[in-house]
Amino acid sequence: MHLHRLLLATCLLAALPCAAADPQLPVGCTVVAGGGRNLSNTDPEANERWNRLNFSFYDAALTAFMSEGKVEQAFFSVEANDRVKNADAVLARAAKAGCHRLALVSVFSDASKPDTPLVFALRVAPIHRQAEAASVGAAAYEKEYRFAATPETLSSVVPSRIAEQAVRDYLQSVKR
Repeated sequence: MHLHRLLLATCLLAALPCAAADPQLPVGCTVVAGGGRNLSNTDPEANERWNRLNFSFYDAALTAFMSEGKVEQAFFSVEANDRVKNADAVLARAAKAGCHRLALVSVFSDASKPDTPLVFALRVAPIHRQAEAASVGAAAYEKEYRFAATPETLSSVVPSRIAEQAVRDYLQSVKR
């Protein structure tokens, strides 16, 4: 169980990719989890901007997943950066609600790239249930939407539209 929590913690709100698997549309509800990755220890206003941007993206993705069935919600602010604790909370909600799918959404800047693009990410993974516990499987679907971090681009980016497109892209991939 600890390994599954660690895997989810690594995937949840982290930039590290998980192994991909064939996408499937699991039966049952979906846990939609989201939140920020760009915590600033010195700039609370920057944290608030990241929280608003992430919540806007998360809220639109949540609404889009609601059109497909029951959802459980889990949003984490950038300040809630204890990945293991967050992963435990997500798995507990999944086990309690009987969810079989985890959709992780996040907005972050990719500092590993020279132009530090703004990234909107969706990762979907199956949730496996054993008795009262749950664990997350390998990512079945991953897609990122990257935008140049320029003032012109940032003023025209609409998180809700990106989220709606991300969920549409995912649903089309599993309905083929």
